[in-house]
Amino acid sequence: MMHTGKTNKRGQTLIFLLMVMVILVFAVLWNVDIHKIIALKSRSQHAGDAAALMAARWQGITLNIIGNLNIMQAVALSEEDAYALAAITNIQHRLSFTGPLIALEAAQQAAKNNGIYENRAFSERLLAHAQRVREEYPHRTDGSGNMLFPEPYEGAWEEYAAMLESVANNGVAAGPDNTHFYSDLAGDHTLLDQSFYDAVASSYWCWFYHHNYSLLENYVNYQSWPPLPPIENRYYQNPEIFGLWLNTQRAQLATMTTEEDTFRDLLNSLAADSSLGVITTNAMATHAAWFAYDPDRWGTWDVMNTSGEDRFPLTGPLKPEYNYTGADAILRIIAEDSSLLTPDQSAPGVVWTAAAKPFGYLPDRERPNSYTLVLPAFHEVALIPVDAATGAGAGAYDIAWRNHIETHLEPYLARGPSSLESGCYYCQQLTHAKWESPAFRHRGVQWLAVNSHLCVLPPSPGPGRRRGGGTRRGH
Repeated sequence: MMHTGKTNKRGQTLIFLLMVMVILVFAVLWNVDIHKIIALKSRSQHAGDAAALMAARWQGITLNIIGNLNIMQAVALSEEDAYALAAITNIQHRLSFTGPLIALEAAQQAAKNNGIYENRAFSERLLAHAQRVREEYPHRTDGSGNMLFPEPYEGAWEEYAAMLESVANNGVAAGPDNTHFYSDLAGDHTLLDQSFYDAVASSYWCWFYHHNYSLLENYVNYQSWPPLPPIENRYYQNPEIFGLWLNTQRAQLATMTTEEDTFRDLLNSLAADSSLGVITTNAMATHAAWFAYDPDRWGTWDVMNTSGEDRFPLTGPLKPEYNYTGADAILRIIAEDSSLLTPDQSAPGVVWTAAAKPFGYLPDRERPNSYTLVLPAFHEVALIPVDAATGAGAGAYDIAWRNHIETHLEPYLARGPSSLESGCYYCQQLTHAKWESPAFRHRGVQWLAVNSHLCVLPPSPGPGRRRGGGTRRGH
């Protein structure tokens, strides 16, 4: 009997040791996976930041070249060099398109140099867009028969498509997320707002209280939606990707400022720095086509305000010479590690978006856009909060979102929820189980009738200190 007891105890000890070993093995594997995920996230962040900084650097380089060409044009006017004037204008038009596309290619190389390689879905999307530019842009017209996408210069669309194809064929690792497609619908519409779908998915009724309470209260069915806004017919001088937001103004230099003498002194100073020549009074009074900042895009950087109720969580106020919007770049990285398979055999991915902007100032630390005319003023680049970048909500390389607004919305508005795709997150929020359900919307109306006071946040006492903690701003 004693022998049998010892044998049982040995067996129990062995089982216990085996259990401990299994736990230790899983702990080691778990730690290895955690390390891989952290490394993947770090690599994605470095690659995204590097890509954004490189794109912004090329935006600044392009702006400086266009600015120097403006000064060269003023010198050519002083010397009455008609040949140089024609050549300068042609070069500027091409630079405003090709410079940002060089920025796109350089951003891809920066991402790859930091360990992130081609995202096939990104490459295919850019290649498909190149085909759209080549086949649709030269031929598409509006309701009056006018060309919907007039070329900024002869042969622009073919040249543009070829450059997009070249980038796509080299492999896109970082998607240009604040791309403004010419074929995008112009204007506001709730169905074009990602936050609406997120509010429906999470039953976040406060979103409706702040943005569109009448929709929640009065909606009947899919026929209640207003039509989608039309495509905007405009003058296309800036490319869709990393546009510089410039326009051409045919004017006298003297009329582009209220301080003609100061402006002429500045131009001569910049011309002397580049050994270009002297700008005469006659050149200041001659009409010519000048590349200028679009005032609708190059305004004050109001979102970065550190005072008021909706203050931005900065550690200090923005320097006056950097207080301007305009050219910037947002890049999206999606990285996966196939060695980290989940039970459903999918590889977990890391999504990282980064934004950067070219910075600089004129002599006496004036903002680059102080005089409307583009001048060489950009000296450095820096990462900026994604929330503070232009087109931060575009999500041009959020593939699922773009597929929804480009292919799902028109059938939905025509035929209702029956036309929606089951695998689409955004479509799921518009089904009879969610938004189309009267009971679902009624719950929201009832909740707000009792709790709408909870949707009002008091003024925050300081940067990042909002009720509930933290800040609503993105990185």
